[in-house]
Amino acid sequence: MDAALAATASQWAAEANSAVFIQLVSGETVEGVLRALDTDLSQDADEEDEDEEEEGGADVIQFHPTFTYPIYGEHERVFGYKGLRISLSYAAGSLATYFDVKYQKRIDQMETSLPVQLRADDVDTPMRKVLSSAALCATKAEFAKRVARDTHEFRPLGRKVHEYTRESEESGEGVVYEIYESDFVGGEFREYHRRMQTLVLFYIEGAQFIDDSDDRWRVFTVFERLVIGGMASYTLVGFCTMYQFFSWPDRKRPRISQFLVLPPFQGQGHGSELYRYIYQAVLHNAEYADLTVEDPSEAFDDMRDRNDMRYLIQQGAFADLDIPVSPAVLRQMQERFKISKRQITRCVEMGLLKSLDKTRQKERYHQYRLFVKRRIFAQNTDLLAGLDDAEKKKKVAESFAAVEDDYHRILSLL
Repeated sequence: MDAALAATASQWAAEANSAVFIQLVSGETVEGVLRALDTDLSQDADEEDEDEEEEGGADVIQFHPTFTYPIYGEHERVFGYKGLRISLSYAAGSLATYFDVKYQKRIDQMETSLPVQLRADDVDTPMRKVLSSAALCATKAEFAKRVARDTHEFRPLGRKVHEYTRESEESGEGVVYEIYESDFVGGEFREYHRRMQTLVLFYIEGAQFIDDSDDRWRVFTVFERLVIGGMASYTLVGFCTMYQFFSWPDRKRPRISQFLVLPPFQGQGHGSELYRYIYQAVLHNAEYADLTVEDPSEAFDDMRDRNDMRYLIQQGAFADLDIPVSPAVLRQMQERFKISKRQITRCVEMGLLKSLDKTRQKERYHQYRLFVKRRIFAQNTDLLAGLDDAEKKKKVAESFAAVEDDYHRILSLL
């Protein structure tokens, strides 16, 4: 590619994560929804994330994805447009969908003196492949009708299992949130999940669609419940998928697979509420052995650590523990609290550190360091195998220092 061609090409490349706008839309009237969409779609493509617009009784909550590589490739760039805006609008509760692409200029529609004809990327087909065709509205007017109807008529699917309140930052009043449990037995929730599952591609790295023909899946959804026009109206806040594995000889081992709180609702405690409900449901169900998590993110690990530690401290789980804690005691705690072996070990190490006074309990702290270092060494035997003794000790000491710092960070958040 010569310099002129390269310069031209770079001017027509857009960051896909910034070009894609996801919207949750609610409204009482078709006209109000259309006005809100037209106002929102006219906004510039580099305005701030999580923008909320109210127009004529309609509400549009707008935010960007974190990832678009499952749709637009590993570089997350789209070529061939200027002023590109890819809008993915959802009815806030039912997730009826409207997909729209707008741009100011397209490279293959422009006159050029370049020796080759440059073609714009197809931004339409890759997105439609990951959307539920049953939920797609053909026109903006059709979508506005669905939003106006569903704002009052949609009700969450599944069995309501929990509700809680959060104080609204705007009004100061309590807002009600509800958690529902669903499965794929029967087709109604399966279709709703197909609308919802696209969101995991945007926010969970490496996410894939789950097999909705397998009835061992359980799905927990969280909805905000507001009163609009005297009637309840629901907005999706987040969801979690959980798979029930077999645990010998006659129990189940549930594993959290996907866990997502949508960006406008993050940082408000909804993830903790959902995790605590799921954990308590597992804890009090005799069929379940313990709760595990598949490839958790750092953010999920932090949230899980905080909630597990608060519960274990409340239960007095760390009182009178000797150092080192024996494998038998760890097994007893794992069985009692239905927390996986790795997680209960981590929590025990944090619980012991929390009660330690390094200045006054030097010998106990020495025993604690040896206890944690033995665990680190055992988990990294293969990586340490080729090192001499001095280098092994150095690596384990470095790992211990990093672990201790991380434990102090988590404990400071309790």
